[in-house]
Amino acid sequence: MVRNIIYTVILAIIVVPSWQIGSIIVEKQSVSFMLQEKANSIRRYNRVEIVQNNLKKDLELRGLPTVSIFEAMEGRKIKISYQYYGAATVFGYTYYQSTETLSAVTVDSDFNP
Repeated sequence: MVRNIIYTVILAIIVVPSWQIGSIIVEKQSVSFMLQEKANSIRRYNRVEIVQNNLKKDLELRGLPTVSIFEAMEGRKIKISYQYYGAATVFGYTYYQSTETLSAVTVDSDFNP
């Protein structure tokens, strides 16, 4: 009985942090892909305001801050920058933090072999 409780506690100590850190990494990668998708969709809509509103709505649905920066580059390329922050905590103690500036640039889709 005591051995099962000890095994359960050890398993919880290993699984909970691993799950939290893994979910932060997956969320960061997902946001990065979303930014790239939004940057590429600027060509489709030809209006940055529509893409800004769609990005804001998508970030709100994920429960993330909605502040992003759109920069015009050469030609019709747009660069989207976003400050991602994720933290894993247990009982108010933060044991893992990830702060990273994610950015995506409109990709040329013209393929000429």
